[in-house]
Amino acid sequence: MENNMQKTNVLFMLPNFDTGGSEKLVVDIVSRLDRSKFSPVVCVFFSGFYENKIRELNIPFYVIHKDKIRSKLATALFINDIIKKHKVDVVNTHHASPLIQGIIPFKLLNRVKWIHTEHTRLDLDPNITPWILMIEKICLRFVDICLGISDGVCDYFANELKVNKDKIKKIYNGVDVSRFIWDASESNMLKEKYRKDINIDAQKVVIGTFANFREQKNHKCLIEAIHKITETGCNNFHLVLPGSGPEKEKIEQQVCDLKLASKVSFLGPRSDIPELMNMIDIYCLPSFFEGLPFSLIEAAVAGKQVIATDVIGNRDVVKAMGRGQLVPSDDSKMLADVLVAAIHTHGEEKPNTDWRPDKQYTMDGMMESYAALFKGEFTNGL
Repeated sequence: MENNMQKTNVLFMLPNFDTGGSEKLVVDIVSRLDRSKFSPVVCVFFSGFYENKIRELNIPFYVIHKDKIRSKLATALFINDIIKKHKVDVVNTHHASPLIQGIIPFKLLNRVKWIHTEHTRLDLDPNITPWILMIEKICLRFVDICLGISDGVCDYFANELKVNKDKIKKIYNGVDVSRFIWDASESNMLKEKYRKDINIDAQKVVIGTFANFREQKNHKCLIEAIHKITETGCNNFHLVLPGSGPEKEKIEQQVCDLKLASKVSFLGPRSDIPELMNMIDIYCLPSFFEGLPFSLIEAAVAGKQVIATDVIGNRDVVKAMGRGQLVPSDDSKMLADVLVAAIHTHGEEKPNTDWRPDKQYTMDGMMESYAALFKGEFTNGL
């Protein structure tokens, strides 16, 4: 049996801890790491939905700006204290702010192994200004490994950010296939229960979009498409929207203004996405851009009809799955037409529940790769 001195102590850092894809990824990793080999620690700038989950796992959890907004120097010293206290060997940062504020605590005050993860191309994110991008390029020089979750992100590291290819590694997001139900009887029972809880007629065709309410996800276009569908006289459907985020109030107001309240259910933050995915009939992702969207892979695993915008990330997953329909980005008329056709034809074909992702897209495959990465044994690069 390994003792504590032989464990690899890994610090994960994120800007916030709401129900986004990167936050879910970190929760998946830390909850599944072999605790006889790894001791995870989580630190965020601002907390959110997943804090309780981490505390239930008895994983040390820190919020930098919990009681007050710390200065950059105070933040660096706060992180330094965490590194010293937990004897951190490896740090895994996600997104720009932990990267930019990591140089002092990770490389000047300490010499920890630094892995930085990006979840999408930075040039597609409107929050990344040219100034932030320039700083990020400089900071990446101090990083030991630049980790991308998709081919597109890794190519962006190499071609646009000019990261040495030897530093670039790739691990796809993995789906826990065990949480999806393929037994028809059990699936129908769960579907009936969930629809009853949400107050959805059992005969309705249920469309789902599982994404936080951010501009990137373009819920606005989806609601416009739903309005156009009702104008055609098609009413045998219901849309469910789990999640939270800065655009939620705007989307709720849009639904109200278009008199769609009876057609749309806002479910709030949820941790039971696989169960919700089992409940729906059609999965729709109208994003402006993505990295490697978990939800499209989950929809395919669950045998759902997939409709997504033809943008980076979505396109990659649909190609890898060999299934799903792509529509032009931000085209509510085309999206409405495709959804109407899907609603009308729903039930004519038996759901395809035989598809399974390649191991690299599964939770087991992903965890094997992360364990090897943290131990310095991972070789999957460009």
